[in-house]
Amino acid sequence: MKAAVWYGQKDVRVEDRKSKELQDNEVKVKVSWAGICGTDLHEYLEGPIFISTDKPDPFLGQKAPVTLGHEFAGVVDDIGSKVTKFNKGDRVVINPTVSNREKEENIDLYEE
Repeated sequence: MKAAVWYGQKDVRVEDRKSKELQDNEVKVKVSWAGICGTDLHEYLEGPIFISTDKPDPFLGQKAPVTLGHEFAGVVDDIGSKVTKFNKGDRVVINPTVSNREKEENIDLYEE
C-alpha cells in the first residue's frame, strides 16, 4: 500500500509499505477518503512535536519514521475470525484517537 511516511521536519515520503498481518480481533479497511490533520501539518512544518524520534514512544511503541494520517473513511475489506460487529463491505469512519485496544469502552461505535 502507499503511505505518507514522516521522517522529520519537512521530510515526508510516499512509500510502498506492507500491511501488517490481520489479527483475529481486527478489521482491514480499504481507505476511500483521507484528510490531513492539523497535527500532521504541525509535525511536517515544525516537528518533531508529538512523534518520538530518539526512542520508541512508551504508549505506541514506535518512533520515526511513522505513517501519517488517522482521519479517514472507507470500506471494511477483511475481518478477523473474532470480529462480530462488522462485515465485509460495511462503510466505516475511523475515530482518530489512540486508545487502549483491549478495552471495549475505549472504542466508539456509531450505528447508521
